[in-house]
Amino acid sequence: MERVNFSFCGILDMCSLHYRDIMERKDVKKFLLNRKVRFINPWGEFDYAYFGDFYFKGNVMMLITKDSDYTPYHKNDQLAHTLWSTVPVIFAGVDTGIKDDLWRDIYTGDVVSYQGYTSVVRYFGDSEYPGLIGDNCDILIEESGVAHKDGTAFVDVNPTMFKLYDPFFVHWAAGGFCQFGPSFEEIREKASVAMYAPTFIGGKLKRKRHSRISYDEMENVLTDNMTLTFFTDTEPFEDENGELSYTIFADNLPNAHHEKIHEIPLHNKSSFIQDLKEAFDDFLIYAHSRPEETFILADFKDVFDIDTNYKFRVVLAFDEWFEFKIRNVILPRWIFFALGSLHGIGKD
Repeated sequence: MERVNFSFCGILDMCSLHYRDIMERKDVKKFLLNRKVRFINPWGEFDYAYFGDFYFKGNVMMLITKDSDYTPYHKNDQLAHTLWSTVPVIFAGVDTGIKDDLWRDIYTGDVVSYQGYTSVVRYFGDSEYPGLIGDNCDILIEESGVAHKDGTAFVDVNPTMFKLYDPFFVHWAAGGFCQFGPSFEEIREKASVAMYAPTFIGGKLKRKRHSRISYDEMENVLTDNMTLTFFTDTEPFEDENGELSYTIFADNLPNAHHEKIHEIPLHNKSSFIQDLKEAFDDFLIYAHSRPEETFILADFKDVFDIDTNYKFRVVLAFDEWFEFKIRNVILPRWIFFALGSLHGIGKD
């Protein structure tokens, strides 16, 4: 295998080179030697991902995930035809494979003291070793245990970097080599406040709360800004006025007219459960591509006479919703509970 370029530009190039495999969700972390990439998540904490679990949109790192903590931040992008969530995050370095004198992992973007200097760690070009940005050249760190990590350069981060990333932001921590710049001690003190979490201009970021994902009574949950969703037949019938209509498979539609509705055609091609799964899976992709919209599915248990035993087979049609945590689709509570039972939620 050729030498890996661990610089920011090198990682961008690798994502382009392996783009198809990343989109097909293949295991490609070996191409970055199984090293983790650090990023700042949407609520302002450090987190980590392996190569293959992200790509770049311009300079902005896009996390690929089905983690329920991240799905509320999904932005419809390159994987819109799937149920994976793509979330803009801030690139915050790559594991260098080097540890400091306290045996802590050193990432690019960390502020480190070594050989009497304090600066930010980077890979210059395709260098085999990381180094501190110096005056006229980088000061390479070639072994573990010889440098000391003082913090990170992710201090006073501008939240706009979730949309427009500046890879040179961290260079303030190399200011000790500039005339009239900060002292090494001042750099260490500033970086120390972001040792375990970044700081932001304007203060701590507000975290999105999980929205409701199931309901008991629709009338207690349905609001005007939600899209009322229900299964319908695909074969029309002629109503009493001679107009073509479609059978609606729903137990609990509201009496009052609801402005926003979405129909899920339920074909009669094979078994009921398979037809239900295919129809719901197609709808999930539609709903997931509209992350700002909330859909609430009308119950159908009574209209299809689904009893207690049969429901554990029926809910298999909704497994993708459970696996990919599609949180802008609200389901009847019995489906959520049955899925939880099948997946062992709440069991030791």
